[in-house]
Amino acid sequence: MTSDTRSSSDAQQPSPSTGRTGGVGAAGGVGGRLARFRPQLSLLPLRSRGYRLLVVGQGTSEFGNSFQVVTLPLLVYSFAGGARQLSLVVAAYGACRLLATPLGGILADRVGAWRVMMAADLGRLLATAALVAVAALRVHDLWLVGVLAALVGLGAGLFLPAAWAITPRLLPAEQLQAGNSLSSTVNFTAGLIGPALAGLVVAWLDPAVALGVDAASFAVSAATLLMIGRGPFVAPAPDVARRAGVPRNFLALLRESRLLRSVLTVTVVANLTMGGMSRVALPSLATHDLAVGAIGLGALLAVFTGGSLVGALLVAGLTGLRSRGRTAIQCGLLMGVAVLLIPFAALPGALVGLFVAGTASTVTNVLIVTGIQKQTPPELLARVMAAVTFCALAVFPLSAVVVGAAVSAFGSRGVFVATGLCLLAAFGYALTRSEMRGL
Repeated sequence: MTSDTRSSSDAQQPSPSTGRTGGVGAAGGVGGRLARFRPQLSLLPLRSRGYRLLVVGQGTSEFGNSFQVVTLPLLVYSFAGGARQLSLVVAAYGACRLLATPLGGILADRVGAWRVMMAADLGRLLATAALVAVAALRVHDLWLVGVLAALVGLGAGLFLPAAWAITPRLLPAEQLQAGNSLSSTVNFTAGLIGPALAGLVVAWLDPAVALGVDAASFAVSAATLLMIGRGPFVAPAPDVARRAGVPRNFLALLRESRLLRSVLTVTVVANLTMGGMSRVALPSLATHDLAVGAIGLGALLAVFTGGSLVGALLVAGLTGLRSRGRTAIQCGLLMGVAVLLIPFAALPGALVGLFVAGTASTVTNVLIVTGIQKQTPPELLARVMAAVTFCALAVFPLSAVVVGAAVSAFGSRGVFVATGLCLLAAFGYALTRSEMRGL
């Protein structure tokens, strides 16, 4: 998987598949042929009250998050900051998100995903409300903006593994792919609408109003989680005795599985410059190279999300895949080519490239995440997802700082080329690994 233009997240990382003993092993099956394609989106998972509330809450949160993605760079620029200052703010967010991700996985497996998600949402609500105050009062303190962004990142790191782990408790196994596709569709629809509206709000009203929308979205998400906690779960939480028998040493799990090692390697390489490209180079490309301003940046982010929405609809029809791995690798290679070409055909070319990259990334994510959720013991799911997410995010702070310096010195175009080459290298390596092809 790789981090998406929100965050990794805010993401298209290849994901592990766990074996029957709780370790991670290569999945069986050969070929990558598509036995049947039926473009459809099942609404059956919505019959589950808990899943329905989760979709509403996370869709609202995604909508609000897109306001922060657009507003934060423009807020930094309005406070007389540049690419270097923006890269430091983004790096602070990314570093705290990274450090909190393993803790989020451990806590979700030990105290429950729901509790971790609720605490993370409430914390991000408070931090974002403080950012609203900074923007409204025009407090020209970039250090304060960086600290508050770091707190938001801390909450995101705690939230991510828990969010991956809670869905199998809300849906039966046979509905997981449909549920993942449906939630992706809702989230990307919200994300498609959000950036364009955020650009308009910032341009015509005020950054504080846009950040206020983000804060309100966390409140809605927390409210839906509260209602989920009061209802039944499809799969009960593992009892204490069963959890005690699950290995806690992730290094042992890593030593036993060639697949997991390959997945983590591909994830790191694919994300070497992805975070800096999406959070630093893309705003610079929109502001300086393409000269399209806030509305143009919102449109670029929205078209990536539009491609992701198409990918979510597309993967709903992939009912006859014999190998998730081949499809994920092919989509990763396509994404690399698309990103590499983004800065060379003016605004229309950038829009097309981001659309294709978004489509390919979502197909990869949904197929791989479904495999993890089905094959990982519930007691390990949050920690396994935390490990994959950690590798995707680990290079984010360094990526943001290096890309910021590169953009200041050489411009944004070279960053897109480097990112495309990293994606091609990562998935080209994956193509040589039998355990990846047979995922």
